[in-house]
Amino acid sequence: MRVSARVRGRTYQETCGLVNAWGELLNRSGWRWSYFGHLTYKQPVTKIGADRDFNRFVRGIDEKCFGRRYRERGKHITFARGVEYQIRGVLHNHVLLGLTGHLNPFDIIRLWEHIGSMVEIDGVLQPRTGFARVYEYDPNLGGSHYVSKYAVKGGTVEVGCSKKTELALQLRPFTNGAGHQQEIDFLHDGKLHLQQQELPL
Repeated sequence: MRVSARVRGRTYQETCGLVNAWGELLNRSGWRWSYFGHLTYKQPVTKIGADRDFNRFVRGIDEKCFGRRYRERGKHITFARGVEYQIRGVLHNHVLLGLTGHLNPFDIIRLWEHIGSMVEIDGVLQPRTGFARVYEYDPNLGGSHYVSKYAVKGGTVEVGCSKKTELALQLRPFTNGAGHQQEIDFLHDGKLHLQQQELPL
């Protein structure tokens, strides 16, 4: 199950409120965060292409943690992903990862650096995914620390977890049903606009 949302409010007060709300959501114990990381690209990539690479990245971690039949077992890592464009125009991912089991940061780094679609760069065919930096999650900082940047910049945060968890039940009011990604616009009066887009995990 995935939920994505624009994080920026229309006023400073709304933005602060959204940062606090997302911080509260990401602080819930069910996420069981392990790592925080930055995932980069070697050259500009479209948002659709970046989503495709990130989906492969998440599936790769799932398979390493739970085996190739992780879907049948109802297993899935938890993640939160923020997308940012660097000054040079190249997309940059910031991620929180949880329920990663025995994986260490170097396993995750190697997976990202080899998971991208193959492109020709300087005459050499290579993955378009660039370097990654992965650090242990610091619970003392809290969830709002990790999403505040995207609120200020008007970014998007996407979260995901297994549908067979308590977290999924907490997210279901946002998704209007299981098995779909939702894009949510948070309005100042607390109402939601939902735009459904099928995107199976």
